[in-house]
Amino acid sequence: MLNGLLLIDKPRNISSNHSLKIIKKKLSIKKAGIVGILDPLATGMLPVVLGEATKLAQYVESYEKEYLVLCKLGSTSTTGDEEGVIKEFSSNRSPTFSKTSIASTLKSFIGKQEQIPPMFSALKVNGTKLYTLARKGISIERKPRIITISNIELISYNNYELVIKVVCSKGTYIRTLVEQIGDNLNIGAYTKNLRRLRVGEFKEQNMINLDDISSNINHNLKYFININNIVKGLESFRLDVDDEAKIRLGQSIHKKSDSNNCQVIMKDHEKNIIGIGFIKNNYIKPKRLLNFKE
Repeated sequence: MLNGLLLIDKPRNISSNHSLKIIKKKLSIKKAGIVGILDPLATGMLPVVLGEATKLAQYVESYEKEYLVLCKLGSTSTTGDEEGVIKEFSSNRSPTFSKTSIASTLKSFIGKQEQIPPMFSALKVNGTKLYTLARKGISIERKPRIITISNIELISYNNYELVIKVVCSKGTYIRTLVEQIGDNLNIGAYTKNLRRLRVGEFKEQNMINLDDISSNINHNLKYFININNIVKGLESFRLDVDDEAKIRLGQSIHKKSDSNNCQVIMKDHEKNIIGIGFIKNNYIKPKRLLNFKE
């Protein structure tokens, strides 16, 4: 069984779930999942965890994301992108619209902030996806979520089209950010094109097209990330055979460390990841174990 992370370059006009179906069929694999859904109109990095790596999806999901965004100024969309009804923006306020005001507005969005998810999103409320309600003309109150915009870079501006590069935390809706930028400029805006360039340390050159996927993908380390290299930023502990046996029985093991009250990576004596543990007062207890014998 394949156990690792596949970085798909998702094409435009195809859903993330349909991309997953294609991958499962090509690789003849049942155990696979998407980490960070992309809208059908968006392109770029779609991480897909395979096999036992599905148990590590939450760690990939937590990584920061980088996007290249084409914003159309002067108009708004009911969905925040080209899929909705496009209308020319109208306001009683005069547009604060210049290269200087654009740069100032972009800078104002850098940092930690609250963002309300859009109605046209896959976020579930009481078990129902918001876009299902939105397509019926229903709008409900949504709780704001804390997000972080680490950086917004102005790439270009020409003929009411603004290109920016955004580095942000998980859970950030770029369509909402673009709408907020348009509102602040008093001119309106929607997302015309969106491409995810990076997830954590995984970069654009590591992506593979759907058409190029084959059953021997695990031999190409450029596109297929080994399960040992998926989780970043956690201290790792190498266990001997006896300690691994205890961990697999659900027992705690003693490991002296400066780390405390945090998650850690557990590896076997051959340095292969066997799971995620939690260390407290120099004792590690198992939190999420991988089983390559299934």
